[in-house]
Amino acid sequence: MTGVGAPPAISIFKALRQSALHPRVVATDAEPTSVGLFRADAGYVVPRIRDGEEAYLDRLEAICRRERAAIVCFGSEEELRRVAPHARRIEERTGARPIVNAPHNLDAFLDKWGMFVALREKGLPVPDSVLASDGDAVRGFLARHRFPLVLKPRHGSGSKNLFRVKDADELGFLVRYVPEPVLQELLLPDDEEYTVGVYKSPRAGYVGQIVFRRSLAAGLTYKAEVVDDPEIEAVCRQVVEAFDFWGPVNLQLRKTSAGVRVFEINLRFSSSAVMRAYFGFNEPELCLRDLVLGERLAAPEVRPGWALRYWDEVYVSEGEVARVRERGYVEGAPGVKANDL
Repeated sequence: MTGVGAPPAISIFKALRQSALHPRVVATDAEPTSVGLFRADAGYVVPRIRDGEEAYLDRLEAICRRERAAIVCFGSEEELRRVAPHARRIEERTGARPIVNAPHNLDAFLDKWGMFVALREKGLPVPDSVLASDGDAVRGFLARHRFPLVLKPRHGSGSKNLFRVKDADELGFLVRYVPEPVLQELLLPDDEEYTVGVYKSPRAGYVGQIVFRRSLAAGLTYKAEVVDDPEIEAVCRQVVEAFDFWGPVNLQLRKTSAGVRVFEINLRFSSSAVMRAYFGFNEPELCLRDLVLGERLAAPEVRPGWALRYWDEVYVSEGEVARVRERGYVEGAPGVKANDL
């Protein structure tokens, strides 16, 4: 499990701790004080992939061989994107299968405009969108839609540089500020936003999904209610079956008076993975059962309920941090949790 200082990796880790398979969890990160290093069964410091892919890959492969890893889960979007072209090499050299889609899929769906075009071409429901740099397209868009509108960068994750634009003056300013801006219709109502986790097996196709109605804070789901919505489920299944991606797929959408509109797709584990696991949809466990154990998967039975998220802490001694800095390795989960809510 890589990038273990980031919310997606922590969520993957917690989901694995809930698994009936009780797998050994090995963590990696470039930062020696990343929290996951001190809670996993073993933790390794790795080079930053942006500083040199070959050094990173060599270290990752050495760890996979030493630990006899079965799968590699990515908590960092940058690592996911950069490792994708080398996934087969890693599996051939180590026996560990990276949970990563083909580069052409990542390129298309990490690009918000590319995702919109890909779905629109297949007749799938998306919000009306234009590139803000295309003057003619923007004029036509403004003739079709009233303010407020949504402006967001073509690349990036979470809610960074995402704005609700209230008028033409604000739009004129923000298009100079937001990198590669995409202008999009505002999907209403605000309280009808959903995040959906789908698992698609590379061997057997669509397996199942879990639907959360959610509230956001700091770009992450912080309140989620499991819902049973056949319309949303049908659209999400239609989307994942329209493309050749596999594994955990995370769709974000709103349900409007005109129907479901999908506005983002992430081909990776979500920061909501731990919540999904609690309600019966454990995506990391599905990967192990599917790709390692070769089991025939049935659709998981999802339980109703709410997930309420809060901030948490892990405490580590000065000596343990010093040893990790010196050795680049830690074992035995020395980080301590205290005063749990």
